[in-house]
Amino acid sequence: MRRLFLILLVVAGLASFWSATLHAAPQKSTIPTRLAADGKALMPVVISWDASDRVQRAAQQLADYLGKISGAHFEVVAGDGTSGIAVGLPGQFPKVPSGGLGDIHDPTRQEDYLLRSHAKGIHVIGASELAVEDAVWDLLYRIGYRQFFPGPVWEVIPRVRALSAAVDVTEHPAYYARRIWYGFGAGPWSTDAYAQWCERNRAVNGIAINSGHAYEGIIKRNKAAFDMHPEYLGLVNGKRSSSKFCISNPGLRRLVVQDALAQFVANPDLQSVSVEPSDGGGWCECDDCKKLGSISDRAVMLANEVATAVEAKYPGRFVGMYAYNQHSPPPTIRVHPRVVISVATAFLKGGYTVDQLLAGWQKQGATIGMREYYSVNVWDRDLPGRARGANLSYLTTTIPHYYEKGARFLSAESSDNWGCNGLGYYLAARMLWDVREAGRIEELKADFLDKSFGPARVPMAEFYGLIDGSNKPLLSDDLLGRMYRQLAQARKLTNDPAILARLDDLVLYTRYVELWSDYANAAGVGKQQAFERLIRHAYRIRKTMMVHTAGLVRDLPDRDKTVVLPKEAGYTVPEEKNIWINNEPFSRTQIENLMKNGMVTRQLLDFKPVSYSTDLVPATPLKLPPVPTGTMGSFSRGTRVYHTWVDKAPVSLAFTVTAGYIYGNFGDAKLSLYPSAETKGEAVAKASVAPDKQPHNILLKTAFTGAHRLEVQDASAGTGVQWPDGLPMTVQSSRDSPEEFALRWSLYFYVPKGTKEVGGYTSGPGVLLDGHGKQVYVFDKNPGYFKVPVLREESGRLWKFEQCAGLKLLMTVPPYLARNEKELLLPVEVVEIDAPKTK
Repeated sequence: MRRLFLILLVVAGLASFWSATLHAAPQKSTIPTRLAADGKALMPVVISWDASDRVQRAAQQLADYLGKISGAHFEVVAGDGTSGIAVGLPGQFPKVPSGGLGDIHDPTRQEDYLLRSHAKGIHVIGASELAVEDAVWDLLYRIGYRQFFPGPVWEVIPRVRALSAAVDVTEHPAYYARRIWYGFGAGPWSTDAYAQWCERNRAVNGIAINSGHAYEGIIKRNKAAFDMHPEYLGLVNGKRSSSKFCISNPGLRRLVVQDALAQFVANPDLQSVSVEPSDGGGWCECDDCKKLGSISDRAVMLANEVATAVEAKYPGRFVGMYAYNQHSPPPTIRVHPRVVISVATAFLKGGYTVDQLLAGWQKQGATIGMREYYSVNVWDRDLPGRARGANLSYLTTTIPHYYEKGARFLSAESSDNWGCNGLGYYLAARMLWDVREAGRIEELKADFLDKSFGPARVPMAEFYGLIDGSNKPLLSDDLLGRMYRQLAQARKLTNDPAILARLDDLVLYTRYVELWSDYANAAGVGKQQAFERLIRHAYRIRKTMMVHTAGLVRDLPDRDKTVVLPKEAGYTVPEEKNIWINNEPFSRTQIENLMKNGMVTRQLLDFKPVSYSTDLVPATPLKLPPVPTGTMGSFSRGTRVYHTWVDKAPVSLAFTVTAGYIYGNFGDAKLSLYPSAETKGEAVAKASVAPDKQPHNILLKTAFTGAHRLEVQDASAGTGVQWPDGLPMTVQSSRDSPEEFALRWSLYFYVPKGTKEVGGYTSGPGVLLDGHGKQVYVFDKNPGYFKVPVLREESGRLWKFEQCAGLKLLMTVPPYLARNEKELLLPVEVVEIDAPKTK
């Protein structure tokens, strides 16, 4: 077993304690402690005579669950802790070594706890009441207890009549705040279950950093002062009506300071106050505010004044703020070390990467947290693999990475959608406590599958692989059909009621995805009918917490104006009066019928994908006939990768770049040129283009010949790139590297000789032309797979996607698109095989 120690690296100023890191101590031999045998408890749970109600509750929970696990009755008694399972705070058991827990002057140690078995019992000692709770649930975890998802269905209580434990660890969390919270909030049916899950998985706040939008609240709490002093509000277009402040006004700053102090008076247990600006724009345009510097400088100036006052009157408390939107760029002024800056991983301005923001804010002295987006209902609608919370690779990469970069707080907006994201949320909670858990993620997944599904673990491993965002699942009949089939296979392998109940939940989740697909593809009268079926189902399964019913019902009707949610079916209508709520549980027969019907109606992909190398060369040896030049659409968003080729070097590649098509305040578009022959993987040329919607001519010089990769990054602001006719410029559009073009586009791809079918995935309208320009397929807007037979005389030719929109992913032919035959690059093996042979 490992022991964790906190190492405090001494640095200047108040920020010294934020450099805490975790290290494993050498393993020690541990003394196994027998807890129960043959249905009898061998020792009680012990609390001190002065234990608080909260500690008593934690001790009783431990006794109850030890009883459920062993079949024995564990009493909770008062004692000195020298024998029995001692649960409490360090000072409550003077005779029990506490390992230096409970430094009240260091808030980062308030969740430290000790678990130590010995000949007469176990010490379960926490530095605070919260730490005691953490320790209790960790001890139960080590014995085999799990609360994978919220609710009794996903609780796993092992049955061990001969119960013992051997443990010797001191624990300290990697992140001091570990919030996985619901956007749109929890419904009344899930509030308690969600709170239990957070407690039992230590997904709580050791230090609660308040950093939500605060300016509106300050205005509301001080309405009389703002009515008397309209000059406190930001000046926009000559009017003092903004929800932003005129931060250059000393009176405004004094008011905000007093408001912060008043919050601590009203709530003595408060650990922090937020001074996060209101959302959106509207920053003050007065001359005095402009003199303060950047938007970030203004926000930091106000936060610093608040932090200085708070530190003087309430030592150890904090001030929270995001690095977000217009105040995401690092400031030019120092940040008070009691100001916790939570760097947002979306909605960033200024062209910065997250790592650049972390470095920039830390350079100015900020204490760092993260503002994550594990699930946003508006973005992902609880669909498989759409959210970061469903992408296990993303979670196992970013959580340790941000910790390594200095982040010690993490707040993740999420959703009550455990059908698609539950495994990700559970694993995130484990890693947020101990980032080293990322190194054993496969063990944690295996533990989840074994304990949740037992003999059905193999098909359920396949099921969770299908919905893992790392695997980029595509919404389609094929995906739905495979989800249903894996669940059906799993049901054949078990009669365990607990496992069947979990499978039932996941069948009902899959049915939701099926209904969403039907709704998304419907039109006319059918759209309203599909919408009603979707919402009725979401209401009926709401207590499973597989989908975020609260978010869906509250938001979807407001965004889709083609459908109507009756007032009598609204989210706020009491259950007994809601005309769309059916509280009748699904029967086992109904669930099995849903699964069987899904397997029949959702057909599987009926072509075999073909793999190609990424070693690209010009298609010119194929001597393809000339074709009219197509278009890649108006611009790209986010990251676009072009593949190009250089015959002779050195050379300067010329491009005309127009940036800022959509947003003009997201920073410059950045272009980087990477030769394949450059062994270090470094760019040999870079350029930045202002987002001013004006064309800019740039040159990128290379001394290498052969294949090159041109990366264009613009934080989704919209960037158009033009190049001389005939310069090889190809984009990849495959399942692994999907490429979506703006507006309508028309591009060519090559069908190798002997190809029997063109197969792939589509998510938008357009047509497909064969090698002689004949229309052979019409795409509608509905997402799904397509397959077109290839006549012998049509292989070895260029085919064309004509006037298309959305995704077109190629899966049976080389997935490379270009405007014409001169600009096309193809895998080297295709060119070598299909090129005419010289005699």
